[in-house]
Amino acid sequence: MSTDDPEVTTVTSKGQITIPSRLRKQFGLEKGTKLMVVPTDYGLVLKKLELPSVEEFQQRVEERAETVDLSMEEVNELVHDARGADE
Repeated sequence: MSTDDPEVTTVTSKGQITIPSRLRKQFGLEKGTKLMVVPTDYGLVLKKLELPSVEEFQQRVEERAETVDLSMEEVNELVHDARGADE
């Protein structure tokens, strides 16, 4: 089967689908991988989200700490808002 051959999957009563194992391997989709579902004029597109590790996130925060003037409360609010967007 070439990489362009379509695969068929079924939506369950809970709205879940199974991505065929060949495609999971090809795209590095493991348990816990986050996917973004993007509606288009042609249907739905799944996009793998490349989220930074906790260590990478902490490093990014430390690098910006001196250039961005935010209170701890504002930082917590931003984190809370971002987590809500993932659910």
